[in-house]
Amino acid sequence: MHGVVLCLLSAGLLGLQIPLAKLSYNAGADAFLFAFARSIVISGLFIALARLQGVSLALPRRALPMVAIITAGTTAISYGYLGAIDRIPASLAAMVFYLYPLFVLLAGTAQERRLPGPRRTGILLLAFVGLGFVFGPSLQDLDGIGVAMGLLAALGATVYFTFVPAASAVITSYAMLAWSNLIVAVLFLPPILIGGAGLPTGEAGWTAFLLAAAAYAAGLGLTFPAIGRTGSVNAAMLYNFEPVVIIVVSALLLGDWLTPVQYGGVAAVLVALIFASARSAEDRPTPARP
Repeated sequence: MHGVVLCLLSAGLLGLQIPLAKLSYNAGADAFLFAFARSIVISGLFIALARLQGVSLALPRRALPMVAIITAGTTAISYGYLGAIDRIPASLAAMVFYLYPLFVLLAGTAQERRLPGPRRTGILLLAFVGLGFVFGPSLQDLDGIGVAMGLLAALGATVYFTFVPAASAVITSYAMLAWSNLIVAVLFLPPILIGGAGLPTGEAGWTAFLLAAAAYAAGLGLTFPAIGRTGSVNAAMLYNFEPVVIIVVSALLLGDWLTPVQYGGVAAVLVALIFASARSAEDRPTPARP
């Protein structure tokens, strides 16, 4: 159950950052600046933690491919999700992005060279159908590039969840999170330098901006031990808790209340999470390196 709790806590923190980031956007913050700032925060945090605890930040040669893969996945999530939301309705972008648990299931079964069981498949489909009722994607004025960007983000998440367990065996999570996010921050510099960066205004805007970056840093920092202890497929199922948190917190902070049908979708996702938690608790944990 330790891995299950870590997955839900990580997903909750990652979900919390979205409405907080929205508050900072409403106060004038730029999405690319936020992506840059959160990458800098998490990189600096884990460099500092590594120094304090005496954990090596060295990158063994055999770890370099893993660093490149995890960095590519993280970059694809950030660029893809931002690009999708810019071109298509946010609800449709979210639905396309949350295809990734199904992709992780397919990747996991391909690695295991066996078909997924009906339990896993049913849990994922229930969660995805629930999210469909929650987000209620609009297909009007469909932009193919926007959908492609959403798929890019989903594939990035699939890469991340699939390769984190293998990366945990060859490199510390501190080093992986520090260096991969530092590289992502550098990759976000060109659009900021070209297009400029909007800063949040007012105390509330800055507070939301900083809290969102901190929530992202803490949530992403927990992904390594969470996925390492739970496994890629089970973790992907449990991370469906993230949109549930986004919905609840958005209602409380932004007044974005849902319809009864949407709350029914939330209930379906929660039922899927209960079954996923029971399934994950039966698995033998594989502890990640600190």
